[in-house]
Amino acid sequence: MNHRKIYSIIFLLVVFAGFSAAREQKKDEWVSLFDGKSLNGWSIHSGFAKYHIEEDAIVGSTVKGSPNSFLCTDREYGDFILEFEVLLDPRLNSGVQIRSKIAKEEKVFVFSGRDGKPRSRKIPADRVYGYQVEIASERGGASGSIYDEARRAFMLASTNSDPAASKALKDNKWNKFRIECKGDRIRTWINDIPCVDLRDGMTSRGVIGLQVHGVSNDAPTYQVRWRNIRIKAEDQGVEPPVISSWQRALSGTPLWRGPRMEDGRAYVSDSILKRMKNVSITMAWSIVRGAGYPNCYENSAGWQAIYPEKAIVGRVLTAQYMPSHPDYNRDILRQGRAEGRIGSSNSWPIDMLKKGDVYVADCFGKVLDGTLIGDNLGNAIYANSGNGVIFDGGIRDLEGIEAIEGFNAWHKGADPSFLRDVMLTAINVPIKIGKALACPGDIVLAKREGIVFIPAHLAEKVVIESEGIMLRDMFGHKRLIEGKYTPGQIDGRWSPEIQKDFRSWLKENINELPVPKDVIEGILNPKKRNW
Repeated sequence: MNHRKIYSIIFLLVVFAGFSAAREQKKDEWVSLFDGKSLNGWSIHSGFAKYHIEEDAIVGSTVKGSPNSFLCTDREYGDFILEFEVLLDPRLNSGVQIRSKIAKEEKVFVFSGRDGKPRSRKIPADRVYGYQVEIASERGGASGSIYDEARRAFMLASTNSDPAASKALKDNKWNKFRIECKGDRIRTWINDIPCVDLRDGMTSRGVIGLQVHGVSNDAPTYQVRWRNIRIKAEDQGVEPPVISSWQRALSGTPLWRGPRMEDGRAYVSDSILKRMKNVSITMAWSIVRGAGYPNCYENSAGWQAIYPEKAIVGRVLTAQYMPSHPDYNRDILRQGRAEGRIGSSNSWPIDMLKKGDVYVADCFGKVLDGTLIGDNLGNAIYANSGNGVIFDGGIRDLEGIEAIEGFNAWHKGADPSFLRDVMLTAINVPIKIGKALACPGDIVLAKREGIVFIPAHLAEKVVIESEGIMLRDMFGHKRLIEGKYTPGQIDGRWSPEIQKDFRSWLKENINELPVPKDVIEGILNPKKRNW
């Protein structure tokens, strides 16, 4: 082999190795929490000790009369590896808070003490509380232990029984700490010596805080120094996005007092859904608008329906899609994996569907590269819900979707393209469908004329009042055709004669009318008469 070929191979190997190293470095990237020049990203809480920067280190100094003080990160972290170096005056006790919280107002904790008996503790506003990794003198031997600051106020894991761990910290020297938090497990090291391994799930994420302990009024000034503070956290200290939550579903239907589904949506009964199919769009919209909900109707202009003559009725499950953003989409996908969601994000809402649901999605009207489902997902939707979809977006595999017996879809157009440059941002939140607002747990009624999103607490009212109007109209139309009454008599306030005739007609036809018997009996009851 000639030298030129050898040099070429060596060059390629070096480039490949450099590429691999760069990729690995990006994967396991450390982030500095302290830039060595300023306290940007940090704030002081609980006390008024002094913090300043000196020779690339954060220096904390005690102040007479100050309670425990904490310099805390602005960001909260969940699972992470934290490393730092610390130099402590042996006469001072200190610590580093992890997964800790800052009380927004006075707070009372109730917990079980180490003796198993109930205990309570009250803390003031702005007090930092939570896990603290101890930093103490070499003689004290507690460094690396984990204490529950201001909350349970006792040691959760101690180095006392471990001779090596209790002597890991050295006085008057810089000591390297390593803290790993993963799930409910917290582990600590000092100068590469393992200290404690704790299992405790009281707090899963929170701030990091550098403690300056309170001192007596006659004590001199003591100092503690931190440097090379760095963290490796997959979420980079950003609160994970909420994909779907009970509380957000609840906020869309606050007036509903009936049962709710596992995901928090209102559960309107199947019997109401069945009767809703006979309600006209005009009737439903007039009742909903009259009840003070003017933004719940979308007309059919610009929409396509696979079977426009067939009504879509069901409990609304919403999904919100937006143009893709790489950073936010990465967090959504990461959170989805953490929650155990499977597959692409556009399949997640489908996995949540229950019988009687209608999948309603806002894909901002996108058709080209905005096709939320094809025939495979269409079959999955129908299998889970027994119902259809309303998409402010596109669909693909139209012929395959049309072949799904019983399935129906309102959409903005069909296109053979795949879903691209689109991300799921939330499930079961209020969304915009055309000019209308759809809330999770609403009842949707879609017919040729348009779409009405009916607040759950109004669903029964819509059905009952619509059925009453339907019966009046059926009776009135019949009598007008027969010539028994004039239009003026039917359209105006009914006379006692017409009222009596209406009751007789209801009794005679009670078994044939498209309204439940108990509803008709309620209309016939003079104490409940609403016609």
